[in-house]
Amino acid sequence: MLFSANRCIGKSAFVQKNVLPSKPRMRTTSQRRSGITYAIGGGGGGNPFANMGGMMEQIKKAQELVQVEAVKVQKELAETEFSGYDAEELVCVVLTGNQEPVATDITEEAMALGAEELGKLVTEAYKEAHAKSTGAMKDRMRELAGKVGLPPGLGGQ
Repeated sequence: MLFSANRCIGKSAFVQKNVLPSKPRMRTTSQRRSGITYAIGGGGGGNPFANMGGMMEQIKKAQELVQVEAVKVQKELAETEFSGYDAEELVCVVLTGNQEPVATDITEEAMALGAEELGKLVTEAYKEAHAKSTGAMKDRMRELAGKVGLPPGLGGQ
């Protein structure tokens, strides 16, 4: 309920009678804000932090969503495998989306090249698998950031 100088009335309609003086006079800003309510819904001023509780609640909900979604993303990545090969496809390295090694397959042809060359092929295959895995993780995190409404650049983009 809003209270006027003459009566108590509901929120939907607010009319004041005989509140303004017959002669206009100068009033300070603080007098205007604390004095008469001039329009439906309030007369300005007010507490700039009045809706802080609502904003904090929204932040809390966003944090909860991020936590739940991040766990889903981590589980999904842990169950996904990425294969990397050397240029001749003699060596294959398999990593999970969390960059955990799963397997390394080496062909007889790669073994015949000798230890030094084999090391280079394994490294090349590992780098490719790692690039695919981290790329997928970055993509999923970008999706998560977009889902919770983070602006571009704040979600690891």
